[in-house]
Amino acid sequence: MNEQENSFKNRVKTQGFTLIELIVVICIISVLAAMLVPSIMGYVELARNRADVSAADVICKAIQVECAMDADKIESFTRNPWKAGVNADGSKYDADDHGYVYVDQNEVRVSSYAIAKILEENGYIKSAGKNTGDIKEYKFKKDQCIGLICKSRKKWYRFQININYRDGEIHFTYSANSKDGERYNTSGQSSGTNLHDQRASEIFAGMIGGEADDIVSLPKL
Repeated sequence: MNEQENSFKNRVKTQGFTLIELIVVICIISVLAAMLVPSIMGYVELARNRADVSAADVICKAIQVECAMDADKIESFTRNPWKAGVNADGSKYDADDHGYVYVDQNEVRVSSYAIAKILEENGYIKSAGKNTGDIKEYKFKKDQCIGLICKSRKKWYRFQININYRDGEIHFTYSANSKDGERYNTSGQSSGTNLHDQRASEIFAGMIGGEADDIVSLPKL
């Protein structure tokens, strides 16, 4: 009797899974993966969104503090290097009236050296470089940036902080572009080259608790 029991136990131990059992297990794992992966990716994207918004919020608050300490700096933060001009199609566009911090996945651009110094002091770029005065803008490539490169991929893939002087104080509006939502700007502002995405701008502004800009558009890449 003991020999029969031992023989049966040995057969059970060495039998393993059948092909049908393996297929069932694989199907269950596939279903679970299909359910979990989108949720995980959603959390990853949300974390990226929050990282972008957090960086923008820090920059805005730093600019506000600087202006509160020294009102003479307001002009340097709101100055725009782009002058009025003519588009490739012959249409005219007005000069921009705001400073800016533009951020995409490859570089950061700012409208003045004063803003570049803010980024440097807050650890977002390695160095503001030299103050070269009245040039078009200051650019910082990805390898010069520390944590400020746009991390989001879906809701937007680039964003811009627009810095205005309104009613005696610094005021911020926000622009953002998603690849699915950007369209040629119809406001007349560099309409031949710039792209506007109102929905992405509103999502970004909503997360930071600010105002989406319905005019400012971002350069065509």
